[in-house]
Amino acid sequence: MSMTAEPRTPLTEPAALPPETTQQLPAYRLRYRRIGPAIWLAHLDMMRTFERAVRRAGWPIAWSGGYNPRPQMTFALPISVGLATEDDYFDVVMETACEPLWLMRRLNDSLPQGLSVTACGRLPADKVESSLMSRVIAAEYRLTHPELPAAWQAVSRLSADQPLVVDKHSKGKIRQLDIRPLLLDVAIGQPDSLLIRVEAGSRSNLRPDLLLQALVRYGGLQEQSAADSEMTRVRLWLRPADPSEPPISPLDDLPELVEW
Repeated sequence: MSMTAEPRTPLTEPAALPPETTQQLPAYRLRYRRIGPAIWLAHLDMMRTFERAVRRAGWPIAWSGGYNPRPQMTFALPISVGLATEDDYFDVVMETACEPLWLMRRLNDSLPQGLSVTACGRLPADKVESSLMSRVIAAEYRLTHPELPAAWQAVSRLSADQPLVVDKHSKGKIRQLDIRPLLLDVAIGQPDSLLIRVEAGSRSNLRPDLLLQALVRYGGLQEQSAADSEMTRVRLWLRPADPSEPPISPLDDLPELVEW
């Protein structure tokens, strides 16, 4: 069930957990977006930005133990420099139960320009222990530039057996990668965009810039046009509990959703 909340609704401070639920701390899933200047943050810098904003917001977030305690916050999928997103998620564990609207209002007041949370819901008890990052299996992106559709049409005329090999930079090394098996679907959207679905997550992951590299190498796209292309992540998909079922949205885990 989804309900849309008005940001100006009176809000209460975090509510104390009922005594019978204190053995398991409450957890929440939030959807966020990043646009404008925020797209140039590296993923680790963005995580630190969120951590600082959480402290400023006064969230009663739970912390890990040990000599270097960290806030119990897990992002679904790393996000590359230069990549905007409309549909990304992170999970947080709290010391006390909170109203989702209160969490969003406090955090949005503390985040810098270009970062905002747009939905929040409390995770049911059986979903708290599962790792959000480990369940990501696919992502969808919108790539925008006037030359992209023609470049993809040129690639699509190649034999389906021909590899699409690109150079992937990782940990200071370059290795060749055939991205064709990682491409799940490609469609031409508006006259100047491509909509792509790719494998994503900790097991296998295709960054959209690697597809742009393939379009340069095999589709005749100019390198400058690839560099000028806008990249936006528009959706994430999770592995369902039943492997025979289709992928699910991260929001499908939430019995109730509050949108900003």
